[in-house]
Amino acid sequence: MLPDFEIGLGLTRNVELDVSGTFTVDRDNGHRHVTGDALWLATKLGLVDSRDDHGNTWAFGLELGPRFATLDASGIGYGALGLLGFTRRGLALVLNAGSLIDPGPTLSGPHPSSLVVGLDFNAELDPRGQWSLQSELGVAHYLSSDPDELALALGATYAVNQRLDVSLTALGGLLPNTDHTGLLLGVSPQFGLW
Repeated sequence: MLPDFEIGLGLTRNVELDVSGTFTVDRDNGHRHVTGDALWLATKLGLVDSRDDHGNTWAFGLELGPRFATLDASGIGYGALGLLGFTRRGLALVLNAGSLIDPGPTLSGPHPSSLVVGLDFNAELDPRGQWSLQSELGVAHYLSSDPDELALALGATYAVNQRLDVSLTALGGLLPNTDHTGLLLGVSPQFGLW
């Protein structure tokens, strides 16, 4: 079971503050064990946003910030990603690439570090945009001794209204050391604070 969360706060039109993390409850030798991935406090910066005469939109931005240790780790890491997005008539593609350095098992021990690449695809399935289909492909190549990861996800989202989305996503790992399968139920509310 992976309780996963992401909280985003839009500060301006082109700046968003995000907090994201994942906690895992699994069994080791018949005993439940709770652990967590690094807690990422990131700033998303929209740097370029342009639209041409045919309705195509290009956007480029950065996501960067510290990654804090949670339950089974120590120290502080850092993450930096470049984001390139393209949209056309209800279709959206986003390529993100960068590097993550996570907290290590001890303060003086090695920190897991990786180069990551992800490709996200989103397609609106009806004219009102209530239903959409998503697919994601993610690769992590570790520069540390950790095994590489490759995962694929496929899901659908229903926009209940302008401020609430509900999604169901299946994911699968394509390498031996990647989580094999999972099913994620997502609830994404939006609130206007100012």
